[in-house]
Amino acid sequence: MSKDNCKKALHIRNAFLSLTSLFILLEIAIIFQLNQPLKIIIEDMSTEEKLFVQNIEYGEQFAVNYIHSVERSPVSEVFEVRSDGIYTMESHTESFGAGMPYEGEDVEIDDGKFIIKNINRKVHGGTLRIRPSSVFPHHIVIGDKDILISEAPYKGKNLEVKLMKGYFRGD
Repeated sequence: MSKDNCKKALHIRNAFLSLTSLFILLEIAIIFQLNQPLKIIIEDMSTEEKLFVQNIEYGEQFAVNYIHSVERSPVSEVFEVRSDGIYTMESHTESFGAGMPYEGEDVEIDDGKFIIKNINRKVHGGTLRIRPSSVFPHHIVIGDKDILISEAPYKGKNLEVKLMKGYFRGD
C-alpha cells in the first residue's frame, strides 16, 4: 500500500470514528431527554415562583374544581396531559349559565349535572391560567393531591399550570 493510500485510509477511518462518536453522543442526549421526569407545575405568573411541583405522566388527568361566581353552582373541569400541552377533556356543571362551558362531543346528564365529554381542545399555549376565587373554594386535584388554591400561598395570585421536563431542586 502506498503512502498516499495509507493517508486516505487513515482520514476515512478518522472521519468514520468521528461520525460514530457524534451519533453515540446524540443517542445519549436523546435517551437522557426522553427519560427526564415530566412535572406539572403551579407557578405564580408574575414572579415565576414555583408554588407546587409534582411528577405526572402523559395521559394522566387532573381537575380544576370551583364554584361558579354567577351561577353559584359547582363546576369541575377535567384536563389531560399530552406531549404537546394540556387539553380540556370534560366539564361537569349544573347549568349552562353565563360563562359556563358548553361545547363538546357528548353531553350526558348524571345526578342532575351536565357532563360534557370529549371536548378534546388544547388549552391556549399549552398552559392553563387560573385566577383563584377569593370568595369560594377553588381546588386543583392532581392524582391524590387536592390543592386548595384559594388559600395561601396561591390566594390573590394569577397562576399558571404548566408542564416541564427535567429535574428540580428537591427531586
